[in-house]
Amino acid sequence: MDYDETNEKDIELIELIRKDFPVTKKKIYMNCGSFAPMPLSTIKSITDFLVRCSEDGPDSTSVQEFITSLMKELRILLSQFINCEPEEIVFTQSTTEGLNIVASGIEWKKQDLIIARGGLHEHYANYFPWLNISKKFGVKLEEITIDNKGFFDLDMIDKIAKSNNAKLITLSHVLYNNGAIMPVEEVGKIAKRYNMLYSIDAAQSLGTVNVDVKKIGCDFLAFPGFKWICGPPGIGVFYCKRESAELLTPQYIGGESAIITEENNLVYTDSPQKFQTGFRNYVGIAGLASSLKYIQRLGINTIRKMNMKVANEIIEQLKTISGVSIFGPEDEKLRTSIVSFALDSINPKNMVATLQERGIIVAERDVVGGGRKKAVRASPHFFNVSNEGSEFVENIKAIQNMLG
Repeated sequence: MDYDETNEKDIELIELIRKDFPVTKKKIYMNCGSFAPMPLSTIKSITDFLVRCSEDGPDSTSVQEFITSLMKELRILLSQFINCEPEEIVFTQSTTEGLNIVASGIEWKKQDLIIARGGLHEHYANYFPWLNISKKFGVKLEEITIDNKGFFDLDMIDKIAKSNNAKLITLSHVLYNNGAIMPVEEVGKIAKRYNMLYSIDAAQSLGTVNVDVKKIGCDFLAFPGFKWICGPPGIGVFYCKRESAELLTPQYIGGESAIITEENNLVYTDSPQKFQTGFRNYVGIAGLASSLKYIQRLGINTIRKMNMKVANEIIEQLKTISGVSIFGPEDEKLRTSIVSFALDSINPKNMVATLQERGIIVAERDVVGGGRKKAVRASPHFFNVSNEGSEFVENIKAIQNMLG
């Protein structure tokens, strides 16, 4: 059954949700593609954790046992969320850190080839690490041509992947600038066919669409806790397939990630400890566990219905504005709730700033479409409602009349 804001049960649900997000009392917040607010339950979990550390002592046996159990619980939750083994979950600071673990951990050879979707039209977190590797080791970086929605020709990837030197394919699951959902499973089949490594930037997909690493067929996948999962900042997740972990050499080494033998040799421990040297963001663990439980209670399918209802209504109302360009796929099956647009008469930066003055929080981003362009990006989540979408568009019309 579709989510319906006029249905009595759905009305009760959204009212409860909005009480959990205080920002909804003051702002129309549609910037979850950058940084989502945390629900009150997550804030309480973080506070409870810090109080417990303060009362019992952060390095007391009771608190350390609690931290160990908390990390184990979160790994299980995450493994269920993306369909992997708990030991394949590595805690990081961010998506960027996870992707850099891959880029810096592979033993590159000059003849190797990396296939990247769109080059500069990828998020920088999933472009700069590969560009750096190409410059540092002389590795060839093949940037796949994309259309004005950000999609690409699968046959072209297949053709390039046939090369004996093709080592890794990388792309975003969902594009940060227009919400287009990439055919990650089809690319995964190509990677498997040619025995290539496969790395995914999932920053914009976790918490909005179903993510199954086994179906995708990827070796590596990285995402943050602070976007669509509504977790705290400074905590991210790196999925590293068990077999593929052996191919990575950690950039850092310490007491958690290695042991020393009687011969005074260093030997890496098994994943995930292998990649978590000095990890101490236990506050982030407490918060992310709480937020993930919140997301799982609602269910991704319900969240997607709620998100797309608001996004689709925004798009339909934007179409009534003269001089508007809407970026991203028209087919809602091919996109998330990210809505990017531009007006002929107003600089997107000015639009974003003026909307913020009016209590509406969105962002300016680069988009594909007739060259490198700027756009206003709205990224509503499940705590947003239809009347907020209408108010958003009405304010755009008012600003157009004022500034256009």
